[in-house]
Amino acid sequence: MASVRLMKGRGTWFPAAKLLLAGLLSACGGGGSGGGGSALPPPSGGPTPTPPPSFGVAGILTDADTGAALGGATVTLGALPNATTCNRAQTDTFNACGAPTAPVLITATNASGQFSLALAAGGTYMLAIAAPSYATFHRVVSASPAGRLATAIITAQITHLTADEIAWLADFNNRRATISLPHSFPNLAVDEYAERQARRWAADVAAGITQYGDAGWTSYANAYGASPGAMYIVGAIGDLVPPPQGQWSTADGAWFAEKANCPGGNWQTCQFASNTGHYIEASNTSDVWVGLGESLTSFNYPPFGQQYAYGVMIIGNNAGPGPPSNRIVTSLARLRH
Repeated sequence: MASVRLMKGRGTWFPAAKLLLAGLLSACGGGGSGGGGSALPPPSGGPTPTPPPSFGVAGILTDADTGAALGGATVTLGALPNATTCNRAQTDTFNACGAPTAPVLITATNASGQFSLALAAGGTYMLAIAAPSYATFHRVVSASPAGRLATAIITAQITHLTADEIAWLADFNNRRATISLPHSFPNLAVDEYAERQARRWAADVAAGITQYGDAGWTSYANAYGASPGAMYIVGAIGDLVPPPQGQWSTADGAWFAEKANCPGGNWQTCQFASNTGHYIEASNTSDVWVGLGESLTSFNYPPFGQQYAYGVMIIGNNAGPGPPSNRIVTSLARLRH
């Protein structure tokens, strides 16, 4: 008898696996040794029809730092955003480019971090996994025919945000809503892959692994672009702030203070320059997600002395979203020197 691999998610067998399992049990039951059992009746009506394939997305969610399973996270799966549904269509309450679009399926991870969602058909989808105080996992997934079971298996890790990062995001969003002119939207979320690269950049600057500035930032933008979650264009704003550590508000203040150099304070009509670019990029309504990088140690930056590195990796819909094969990743790093 040929072996059949069954795939289980959230305690229930996918439909095609149920049919296969039922077929195997009925085909193998009844007989005993030495002719003492009853013989199986001969097949009638031709070969048994092959059950249709079952499509789905299943996986497990863990903490990126500890490896612990994360239960109770919200898992959302839906169609990819496109130019019709999301191009520059942010609102106060919803960032259409930042979430799967209708029709959507929603579930939660169980105590072991496992989740599964059954699909009516194969195709390319957007997956988002969110939990309080964590970065949000975004990814393009494909559930396409691969034998009887066509289920995309995802191993997801998300980063726990520090208290500083949570407050920093709230401050950044609040400044977009109150300082940006015209009004921008306080709905940006921290993306897992952008967060990894923003943190890495800040740590590497402090450790002397990379230089502070546009040239030093490029490799981190490219690393985000090579990640499974990349869907949009990469931009960045950065600053150096003297001790003590934890002065993200000072960095935010410096970026949004560039409004004074824009005629009428309007970021949409302001000419991009070294003394306006941070304000323009931070205020842009095409922004979708961010990553927040704050070095944990200071470093000597002549002639200014000891400094902490702060950077925001901005993921924006400047050219419209698309599946991985259509990614456009351009470094737009405009760091404040």
